Formats: sequence, structure tokens, C-alpha cells
Amino acid sequence: MMKFRALGLACIAFAAVVGCVLPASAETTKERVLRDGRIVIGIHNRAPWGYKKEGTGELIGWHPDLLKAAFADLGVKQIDFEVTEFGALIPGLMAGRFDAVASGLSITPERCKQVAFGGPDLKSDDAALVLSGNPKAIHSYTDLAAKSDLIMGGGRGSNVIKNAITEGVPEDRILQFPDIETNIAALRAGRVDAAVFSSPAVIGLLAGNKSPDLERANPFTTDEKSISYIAIAFRKDDGDLRDLYNQGLAKVMSNGTIATIMAKYGFGPAEAVPTGLTTAQLCGSAN
Repeated sequence: MMKFRALGLACIAFAAVVGCVLPASAETTKERVLRDGRIVIGIHNRAPWGYKKEGTGELIGWHPDLLKAAFADLGVKQIDFEVTEFGALIPGLMAGRFDAVASGLSITPERCKQVAFGGPDLKSDDAALVLSGNPKAIHSYTDLAAKSDLIMGGGRGSNVIKNAITEGVPEDRILQFPDIETNIAALRAGRVDAAVFSSPAVIGLLAGNKSPDLERANPFTTDEKSISYIAIAFRKDDGDLRDLYNQGLAKVMSNGTIATIMAKYGFGPAEAVPTGLTTAQLCGSAN
């Protein structure tokens, strides 16, 4: 060890005379993204966050539109989206499969320990899809907990599972699904009595009257703690890339572009992020 240390010191001291080649620092993700003008984003194929358009296969949705707008003036011209299961988003990010993930991830203290979230871009609460007419009269997690014959469906790894359990819904009466399609199929087949998602997801699913046999349970009362805020997630080591994105997001929010994108997907004031709310406030000590 002493031998190598002495060699390193000699190299530094002698550099001015003969030159000494020192290892170059590794290229950061931000530097590579800006060099290539390309970023890879992991998504879960679900409306309204990011999904393949029927017929064309084009990737559309809230986060694809938002990312394109945020990066438009930052030198990132190509955004490639890779689809995976919701529960595989953060593991895929940590494994280097993606540069960021964008699929309706809520900012939570637990996730803040794993990833570096960008600024909050949408407000979300829990909402329940039920069969038209709401035959089981489901209007809260309390209803789901109190009626022993009711079964709830939720996304594997989603916030709604945690919220339901916190409000008393027994785990053995919650079925967890890898995607929205199987959850809704279970609702239609009678395997579950309510399919619970984030409120933006339900808005997207019911847009255009595509599912006349389903409706949003109205009201669906939840604890205030179920309110969350959605954001793009980056690796902890890529804080500079997150900061670059935040620059673009701030511009999109200040120039009115975000309101246009919100309207496109049926979002309104109820889904708007309060002015001044920051990721640091939402993460707390986990930031």
C-alpha cells in the first residue's frame, strides 16, 4: 500500500516535468444524455401515465407529454420509453435499465430513500372503479373493511394497497394485480367488487365513455393521508440529471404548458400541485 501511495505522490510531483496520465473521471448519466441527446424512460403501460395507443402502438400519456415538453429546450431530442411491470420500475432503474422512471409514482418517504424524485407534477387521491350503478354501495375503504363479503383489487406495489390496509381492509380480501387490465377484468368477472387506483388513473380510464359498464364510486371517502403527489424518479447518484429535468419542469409549469397537458387528459384544479410544494417537503427526513 505504501509503495502505491508513494508512486501516486511521485506522479503528481513529476507531472509538470514529464506529464502523468491520471484516470479520467467516469461520465455521468447527465453528461451521456446530453452528449447523445437521448434518454431512456421506464414506464408501466397504463392510462393516463404512459401507454401504447391502440392501432399505432405510439407511446402517449401524461408523463410522455410532460417529459417531451420539459426536455424540449434542454438538448434532449429523443426520449425512448421502455415498458415494464409497475413493481419492476424502481428495481429496473436501480439496475441501470432506465435513466428515469415515469408511471404515476407517488412521492413517499419510503421511496425517497431509494430514488431522487423530480418536482411533483400532479396531485392524486385514491378512487374506486365499480360496476355501473355501484350495486354493492361502496363509498370508502371503511365500507370495504366492514363488509366481509367484499373483495378489493389494487395494483401490485401501488400506494392504494398500503392505504387500504392502513384504513382496515384485511390483506386477505385484497387481490393484487400486475396491471390495470387484469384488475378491471377481475371487476367485470365479479372476482373483485371494487378496483382501486389513483384518481388520475380513474379519470383517464373513464375518459371518452370507453367503459359504460363501469363508473367511479362517488363519493369515495378516504383518509387525508391517502392524498399523494406524483413525480418522475431518478437514481440517487443522478441528482444533476434530476436537477436538469426540474429546470424544464419549472418552465413548463410557469408558461402554462402544464395546464394544456392537464386538460388533454381530463385533469383540472383538483389535480393541480399547490404552488410552492416541493419534493423536499414531501420526502421529509428521507430526502
